[in-house]
Amino acid sequence: MASSSRQKGDHSPHFDGVHVTNPDWHRPAKLLFSGAAAGVVSRTATAPVDRLRMLFQVHESSRMTLVQGVRKMAAEGTIKSFFKGNGANCLKIAPETALKLTLNDRIKRAVAGSSDTSKMSFFERLMSGGIAGGIAQGSIYPLEMIRTRLGVAPQGTYAGITDCARKVYTKEGVRAFYRGLSPSMAGIIPYAGTDIATFEIVKQMAVERYDGEPPGYVLIGAGMFASVIAQFVSYPFALVRTRLQAQGMGGEANRYTGPVDVVLKTVRREGPTGLYKGILPNLLKLAPAAGISWYTFEKAKILLGVDIRS
Repeated sequence: MASSSRQKGDHSPHFDGVHVTNPDWHRPAKLLFSGAAAGVVSRTATAPVDRLRMLFQVHESSRMTLVQGVRKMAAEGTIKSFFKGNGANCLKIAPETALKLTLNDRIKRAVAGSSDTSKMSFFERLMSGGIAGGIAQGSIYPLEMIRTRLGVAPQGTYAGITDCARKVYTKEGVRAFYRGLSPSMAGIIPYAGTDIATFEIVKQMAVERYDGEPPGYVLIGAGMFASVIAQFVSYPFALVRTRLQAQGMGGEANRYTGPVDVVLKTVRREGPTGLYKGILPNLLKLAPAAGISWYTFEKAKILLGVDIRS
């Protein structure tokens, strides 16, 4: 039974006169909710551009343009084609973002040795974010593979998430769900680390500049800036992963034997710039998505009573 002697403003739990001194016992749950909300809101808002990015990455012809990509989606007949695969995307991004940002918070506190992480260096934040991102990505990777298949497959190939999973398992086996995992992990660790570390440093500067909560446009701008930097670091890994995930659809023979084979064949056929093919629609999608995601995350934290400085 909770004690009635709780002081005003003290939100830590009391049980039978025993005062539990940790005021952050509920912090992980708040961060999990904030991260999930950030993922769903940001990815739904930018779903059409995400599908355009995947079409660019899978299409090997260097002549495909933005207009042609949009026409390809429009030719499928309904507005739903622009959001194809978004259900799987949200199912994947909600737990991934929630887990990544919550783990990052836990790892930072472990590294700092306290709840005050404000004095952590960029490198320490980079490592914390990278480890958190890697664990989160590995945990939900089969959903990432299904999302890619739904996004690039011709209309009518799959009826939905469950149908896609069933057909992939039946025709290609369990290993197909983890195709492209190595380059994905190699890409997400530097991406997540760079993205999180850059945003946190810029946010910390903004909090000091505004002596508290920065304006929304500052948080969005900081998120977009961090994402652009992270994208240039990690994009080739994302392209390799997507091409490995997309091969084998419709019974076609696999074009690549592994990540190194993708890199060699891409450079030989398309030149070194082929490794950055589709980065423009990716930046158009991911930079705004990151801005929206970080803004939603920080606002949700504030609404739930989590300090903006943390």
